[in-house]
Amino acid sequence: MTEQTPASLVSTPTSPSAPGSSVRDLLLARLDNSGLAPEVRELLRELLPDEQVRDSGGRAGPVHLRSVTAAGWRGIGPRTTLELPPGPGLVVVAGPNGSGKSSFAEAAETALTARNSRWEGQRTTDWKQGWRNLHSPDVTPEVSVELSVGERGETATVRRTWYGGKVDEARTKVEGADGAELKLDEVVDAGALELARPFLPYSELGSMINGSLSALHDAFFKLLGLELLAELDKRVKDAHSEFDGMVKRRNALTAELLVELNPVDDPRAREAAAALSGRTPDSARVRALLEGRSPADADELARLRERVSLAGPDLAEVTGAVARLREAAATAEQARFGSAEDARRLAGLLEAALDHRRRSDSPDCPVCGSENRLDQAWAEHARAEVERLQTEAVGAEGARRDLAVAVRAVHDLVQPVPALLQREASPLADLWREWALCRGITDAGELADRAERTARILHEACHQVREEAAGRLAEHDGVWQPLAVRLAEWLSAAEAADTAATGRRHAKKARDWLRPILDELRDERLRPYAERSQEIWQKLCEHSSVTLGSVTLAGTPNRGSVKLGVSVDDMDAPAYSVMSQGELHSLALSLFIPRATHEASPFGFLVIDDPVQSMDPEKVEGLARVLDACARDRQVIVFTHDTRLQQAIAHLGIEATVLRVTRQTDSVVGVETLTDPVEQALAEARAVSLDPNLPPEVADHVLPAMCRVAVEAACLETARRRLRDEEGLGLRAIEERVASLDRTKQYVSLALLGDERQSAREAVERLRPGGWALVEAFNSGAHAPLPTVDDRKALVTRTKALATAIRRSLATGGANTTGNAGGAR
Repeated sequence: MTEQTPASLVSTPTSPSAPGSSVRDLLLARLDNSGLAPEVRELLRELLPDEQVRDSGGRAGPVHLRSVTAAGWRGIGPRTTLELPPGPGLVVVAGPNGSGKSSFAEAAETALTARNSRWEGQRTTDWKQGWRNLHSPDVTPEVSVELSVGERGETATVRRTWYGGKVDEARTKVEGADGAELKLDEVVDAGALELARPFLPYSELGSMINGSLSALHDAFFKLLGLELLAELDKRVKDAHSEFDGMVKRRNALTAELLVELNPVDDPRAREAAAALSGRTPDSARVRALLEGRSPADADELARLRERVSLAGPDLAEVTGAVARLREAAATAEQARFGSAEDARRLAGLLEAALDHRRRSDSPDCPVCGSENRLDQAWAEHARAEVERLQTEAVGAEGARRDLAVAVRAVHDLVQPVPALLQREASPLADLWREWALCRGITDAGELADRAERTARILHEACHQVREEAAGRLAEHDGVWQPLAVRLAEWLSAAEAADTAATGRRHAKKARDWLRPILDELRDERLRPYAERSQEIWQKLCEHSSVTLGSVTLAGTPNRGSVKLGVSVDDMDAPAYSVMSQGELHSLALSLFIPRATHEASPFGFLVIDDPVQSMDPEKVEGLARVLDACARDRQVIVFTHDTRLQQAIAHLGIEATVLRVTRQTDSVVGVETLTDPVEQALAEARAVSLDPNLPPEVADHVLPAMCRVAVEAACLETARRRLRDEEGLGLRAIEERVASLDRTKQYVSLALLGDERQSAREAVERLRPGGWALVEAFNSGAHAPLPTVDDRKALVTRTKALATAIRRSLATGGANTTGNAGGAR
């Protein structure tokens, strides 16, 4: 009968105050009832990030392991497959050190994650040379997992194969059940692998609880949706800093300006210094000072500044354009004698005459009738004249186009009268109007002369006006003008600071309210997981003087830590310094399991490597209970070389599949399923008894020994149950009792009577008449010869009957447990 485990150990944690509510909704609800000023609430709403919804990418869950295969990898040479029953249940993969167990665990992790956490940050030269199996140099290294995906258990295989000598020189390939190639993220969520990582290698049992647990902190932040809180806290902090920066900039400018203003002997400078002095600078007074000139002065200054920036025609550009205009005009003048139209008309007439001569085949003139006027000499001369006229026409047309382009280029340089001169009567305005009239001149020669002369005069006039305006501005402003510019800069910063000062107050109030709320929400979201960790710890360390109290998160992602409340006999103590190695391993499991079994995890399996080391028997028994609880809705695969976990599973009547890994020479690894030890011993004895070729002298010695193993196994099972159920002994005390047994009669006495020192003859005879003689034969080694197969079969039959009766003895004797109390299946 399986021992009951609290449902809290296997239930999925949710928020106790608002199940299913997002962190954002919880925060907004608190904000609505905060009593903060509307402006502060609005600031927080503006800064609050949107909730990030995790995209499943269409992947179906849950994911279970069907098998793990390795070849040429670590301790596994030829290809070997570890077949696993998919779906919830406890699987124990047992085997001695060096058998290849951990190689399977590492193969599963490496196939799915493309990395092996056992050696993260420890890639020494020895490791780089030793990741391949040394006995199989010709085997291509490969690891793979066959997955069962989704409710329908569709099959997918993830295979990682090495193509080079380095551990990173590998490729991952994913295939569906039909052999079609898939992408890894179509089957496995890489983000979930990182956050709810279902692998706990032995190395992490010791390392994950060292330091600040920052990786675990960051994983819980993401799993619980707490990243939104950290982002909001950062945004409020940044807003406060930005507002504070604006105020500080205004203050810095104020100090700088006072240093600049104080030595200046100018009434305006003294006025500005007075406005900036005092506890609160008077921005309104500075603004009035900057705007305090008369309108006439302001207009005059505006006109002077416009004149300082007044730019006349660019003499270099005008000179170049005029030169090109004159050149184009000269070319056009040369081509004007005999226009293009005349040339084309004459060429047309000559072509018509040549065409007539060709069609009529007559040298007579069609106009005057003269004979032989259109002879061959005439024709050749006419053709040459046609070509000359056409060339002349093309040249004339090109010259005309170039002239038009040159005229337009000069026109484009002519600028209209600036707005500041349009309503002004002055020599400069008259000169500019004359310059603007150049745009209306089409005659090339006149345009070239007028533009060249006017541009030169206007350029010189503009230069003179700019010099005069700059001098007058210098006289007007002197030292004050740069100070006025600086004051204008200060005024802009001061106006921003006035607004920022209000924002800074709001941001400070927002932050003062937010920090305890963030801690409250963070603790609230974490509380179910913390409580689950405490419950797991209590199961693992039921008799320990060390108590695991609060589990809290401190800090923000990338800068956070997990804080553990640990006490010894109700006295607070540093977590790690007071814990034994077994307790540290238990603590690592207490923190790992709630994370790996998070409700958002698509993985229906856990892989735990060697968790039993350094644990005393009570902790091993607690571990068996915890694993059994997890296995109710998870596929829990535990690798161990320590037989105490199997003993605890049998002791507690926990149902489990036990696989044994063995390793032969040349890294040949085998896997077999362990059955009931009594049935296994009887099956081996039965196989020997049916061998007709077995020599009698061998049968006489071997078969009774095998039968004795079956009876002693039945006695051990019954004795453990009796000592646990009737005497209430723990696993340590039970194992100490059974370890002292060395004769079959002692096994029988402890099983049937609970006392190995008493004789169990009568009890055996009551259970099975003639059974005591069989026990004595096992114990003394004196037995009748077994010459025939029938004699051997009879011995196995009698042994089975006695073993069955011993296993049922508790039920017939009034014990509380009946049948086979669990064990390996």
